[in-house]
Parts: sequence; structure tokens; C-alpha cells
Amino acid sequence: MSSTPQPAPHLPPTPRKHSRRWFLKGLLGVGAVAAAGKGVDWILPRTLCRAGEWHGPVTDHFDGTYFYNPEPQLPMGTREALRWLTERQLKGEYPEITHNTHTPDLAPVVDGKQWEVTMVNHSTMLIRVQGLNILTDPIWSDYTSPVQGLGPRRKRPVGITWDALPPIDVCLISHDHYDHFDVNSLRRLEERDHPHFIVPLGLKSLLKYHCGNGLKATELDWWQSIALGKLTCYVVPARHWSKRYRSTESSNRSLWCGFYLKSPGGPSIYFAGDTARTTWFRSIYRRLGAPDVALLPIGAYRPEWIRNNHTNPADAVEAMQALHTPLAIACHFGTWQLANEGYEETLQDLRSALHHAGIPAERFPAPDNGQTIRGCIQ
Repeated sequence: MSSTPQPAPHLPPTPRKHSRRWFLKGLLGVGAVAAAGKGVDWILPRTLCRAGEWHGPVTDHFDGTYFYNPEPQLPMGTREALRWLTERQLKGEYPEITHNTHTPDLAPVVDGKQWEVTMVNHSTMLIRVQGLNILTDPIWSDYTSPVQGLGPRRKRPVGITWDALPPIDVCLISHDHYDHFDVNSLRRLEERDHPHFIVPLGLKSLLKYHCGNGLKATELDWWQSIALGKLTCYVVPARHWSKRYRSTESSNRSLWCGFYLKSPGGPSIYFAGDTARTTWFRSIYRRLGAPDVALLPIGAYRPEWIRNNHTNPADAVEAMQALHTPLAIACHFGTWQLANEGYEETLQDLRSALHHAGIPAERFPAPDNGQTIRGCIQ
């Protein structure tokens, strides 16, 4: 009598087969992540994080593809970035407030020898001179980021609400960093006022990409100028950089600058934009004279190596002296904590620097958001 064949017993996979299966799954996972990363690196620099672009002859600050600082500069590498991340717990206090203590005090008309500057926030200043309303580096967004909800978050309100902002004739944009080139604010400004945008080389293409081809924009190299009514606006050098995405290919594709506003018999106003300690301040004084008012950045300077691209309060006081200006007004502080120093630390460092230089504090105020400062030249 033949017996019925029994099915072979089901044996668990050998350890070698089990390991191979997990290895293949891991390999596929790593490949998927790498492919996704490559996709992100391809999409973002062409859309949300797009850089400007310039094609022109080689100069002392442009190599045919990238802009650079003629002055020696220490690069920020992975080592410095990692050190910054590990030192984040050392950040000073930056208190949040919900209401500003100052309300803008705008004159009906500002013309002739008069001038008026209102701190909106950060490096957004409303300059009123020679009958023009001029806005610098406008940002009304809550986050300095290509996507709202990510990045440094606003610590205090804007000094002038959007509805209270007077019609803007001219908008000066110093460079492409998110705290200076805020797409949402620029779009709103173009839609509402259609101002004349003055930008450094390479930024016009970025501005058109985000705000449309119909805008009125002029891009200029360092030391070039344009007439704006009674004013002449000079684009002047600064020591900084440009970047809207992490890749080297997207860095320094557009120029960075400051602006010098000058008029015969009227006030001269210098807006430094974003800059580090530099010999350019002396060059600006030699070529254009001492400005009646200088708007100088004082924030984002700790740890120490960040001063490669930013001025601390002592550097700003030194810039004030190099420019021979009778009055400086602080900017680039107070609204976002972009580095490790605290809010009060910045103000105390400014007071200390002024005291050390023997300069009265009233010659270099650090205005609150919404505070208006005005004057009249002799």
C-alpha cells in the first residue's frame, strides 16, 4: 500500500536571505530619498528659491558668472555652520511684543531741505525727501523665508500697517536675502503702487519673475546712478553676498549694494543695505561726500564669524565716523532674531560703542518700529 506524499514543511527564510531582503529595501529607500533630494535641488532653485542672473563683462567684482567682494573674506563653511547650530542654546533673549510703543508721525509733505525717516521694521525704512516716498527692502511677512511658517519668526509688529503706508514712488532693494527681498511684500507693492524699483545688477530678472514683466525697474552697478525727480540715486558698494538656495551655483548670481540719495541744496541720505565692516565707507565719503543721514545696520553679529557679512554696533559706529555723517539711524535689528545676540544686548552694545567713541547717543538712535525721525539741513 502506497503512502500519500506529504507536503514539504514551510521553512523560515535563512538569515542570509532575510538580510539580503532588508539590504535591498534599504538600498531602494536610500535611492528614493536621493532621487527626491535631487528633485528638490532641481525644482527649488528654479521656482521658490530662484536666484537672479546677470550677463556682462568681467569687472573687479564680477568674474563673468558670479559676483564677489574685492576685499578678502573668510568663507563660511560646514564647520562654522555646525558650530552655529551647536551654539543655538547660547542665544540671548529676544522678547516678543504684540504692540509697538510708537505710532508713525508722517508730515503732510516733505520737500526742500526737510527729510523724514520712519522705521517700519528690520531694514524696511520709509524715507521721505524731495517730495518722494521711498521704501527700502520691504518686508511685511511674518517669516523671513520662501515659505511662510518656516524660518525666523517675527518678534514684533510692523511699524506701519499696510493700509497706513502712503503711496510709494520708489523702492530700493539692496540684495536678494529673504529678510530684504520678500516676494509677498514686493508683489503687493507692485500691485498697489507700481513704484520705480532700483536694484543692483542681476535682481531685475528675479523681480520680474515674481512680480511680472510690466513693472518699472532699473538695475545698476556700483557707482552708477539714476535721476529720480530732484534726487540722484547712486548704487554704492557694500560687503555682503547673495543667496536664495544652498547650492554654490545659486550663490552670488546677483549683486548687493547700498544706496546714496543726493540732491542739490537738499538732504543727502545713505542707506547701507546689509554690509560688513569695510573700506567702502571711506570710498563713499570721498566720492559722494558726507551724508546728512546714514541708515546703518547694527544686528546679526554673534557668533563672531558672522561679522564676515554683518556689522556689529561698534562696526556701525566706525562706519559713521568714516562717512563723517552728523546723524546715523540704526536698522537691521529688533524684529527677527537672525543670530545669537539678544535684543537688549544689541542696544547696550550700541550705547557702549558710542560712549567709547565719545559720540552722544542722540547722534545714533536705534528707533523702535513705528518711530519717525525727521530733520532739516542748514
